[in-house]
Amino acid sequence: MIHGQKPVIRIALVGFGSVGRRFAELLSGPYGRALRAAGVEPRLTGIATARHGAALDPAGLPIRRCLALVRAGRALGAVHRGRPVGPSLDFIRRVRADVLIEVTPLDPRTGQPAVGHVEAALRRGLHVVTANKGPVAFALTRLQALARRQRRLLLHEGAVMDGMPVFNLVRRCLAGVTVLGFRGVLNSTTTRTLAGMETGATAKEALRQAQAAGVAEADPRHDLEGWDAAVKGCALANVLMGARLRPSQVRRQGISGLTAARVRGATRAGRHIRLVVRGTRTTAGVRVSVGPETLSQGDMLVARGADGTLVLETDLMGEVGLWEGAGGVDQTTYALLSDLLEVVRVTQS
Repeated sequence: MIHGQKPVIRIALVGFGSVGRRFAELLSGPYGRALRAAGVEPRLTGIATARHGAALDPAGLPIRRCLALVRAGRALGAVHRGRPVGPSLDFIRRVRADVLIEVTPLDPRTGQPAVGHVEAALRRGLHVVTANKGPVAFALTRLQALARRQRRLLLHEGAVMDGMPVFNLVRRCLAGVTVLGFRGVLNSTTTRTLAGMETGATAKEALRQAQAAGVAEADPRHDLEGWDAAVKGCALANVLMGARLRPSQVRRQGISGLTAARVRGATRAGRHIRLVVRGTRTTAGVRVSVGPETLSQGDMLVARGADGTLVLETDLMGEVGLWEGAGGVDQTTYALLSDLLEVVRVTQS
């Protein structure tokens, strides 16, 4: 960090989609105030995008102008200072930053390009904050070892349940506890789609409703086929249970084969079908599975109004549950802030 009247924390963003843009917006308001209250002055020194190019300025980029350029479909070159920036790895090599925030889209079959971005940033000596599931599901052990060697932090609170403190809960509040297993409903697209089918919509109608609400992607196949849930399950197992799993090792079934008649039949019987992620310890190691399950009305995983629920099974505390209402962009960006504040806490202690 650069020291002046108040220490400056220099932040670089790789990925400037809905989460990256919302983070930048809030950095000019409540997030900036929270970081100043923690004792640092935030400065956004770099943004790299797939569609709008990249911009670097060690003195700090004009956030409002960057947002305006991208919303207008224009390139960020208008605010860039210095020689042209190449692809994202060139950006990571050149940006003057203390922390890299990685929020690029996920390829659930490879974890890239996020894994490469995180590795490059750590090798450069940057702390890394990511809401991307890829690095946690595909390369956690290797990346954590690299972070330790570099004496840098790799934080990923937003990888599974938006801003819900899943990993922080276990790390900070459940000291001495062993996580024996977990079960959760962690994919908003399938939850909203199944809930819509329960109330009379066809599968296509329910999916369109989820897309109109901003919950489902324009191409929802990774959600409907269970890939997103499988990656999240691996992330949980790897972090909380010490596993070394990859999504290809998950027994996976999506909801594409479910009919509205079957979903409504379960509802008439007082039950609900949801896409459930399970992690269990076996004699052969940790296993993760994803598939539709018929759950009773009183099961926490079908709590009314929840987009995401997670139940941890522990040795000393029994079951510990987390419930998330309508998760979205604001919740995910908050996870980035909470991780940034952890970087500040650790580096100033």
